[in-house]
Amino acid sequence: MSEELERKETMIRREGLTIRLRRTEKGNYVWVIEADSPKLDPEALEKVIEYADKSLRRKFLGENVEIPEPPRIQEAEATREKIEKSFPLLSKKRKLFGRLVVCEDRVVLEPLKPLPSTDPAIGWLIGFLEGKYGKERVSLERDRTGYFRRIVIAEKPSEEELEDLRGKAAWSFIRAATRKRKKVWRRWKRGR
Repeated sequence: MSEELERKETMIRREGLTIRLRRTEKGNYVWVIEADSPKLDPEALEKVIEYADKSLRRKFLGENVEIPEPPRIQEAEATREKIEKSFPLLSKKRKLFGRLVVCEDRVVLEPLKPLPSTDPAIGWLIGFLEGKYGKERVSLERDRTGYFRRIVIAEKPSEEELEDLRGKAAWSFIRAATRKRKKVWRRWKRGR
């Protein structure tokens, strides 16, 4: 067997895009393209995948396909707002769990890593925010797995409200990030 055939799989990773390319024992190529980026709209993702697929077909299969222009990747939010302030969400031991970002007309709460939106602490925070600002002003940006990346409040609170919001968000993110995620089995006592 030649060295080329011994190398089974090559992986190419870019932010939000993974391509796994494999050469079979017969010398054929097989690939899998995975794309997941909450920053891109679905149409942009589709163009990126189509461009990658056609480029691979031409290079490895020798197909005569027309390759479109490389897609210009634009974020789903075409207008990036200017960030006025950013506050870290820290534990008492000064460990970072997220940040609170104040923009021109909104506030964004971002955990350091995606957290489950079904966590009780996150549910409490969302309930608090919806009660204070209204359901229509609070939105949760989730990914396909049920985890969320940020909470957006379409209102700019006062300095005092920001400090309160910072404390409540830090508490919720810390609880959700440190909670153990395993099933709890309970024993039921007989004769109750």
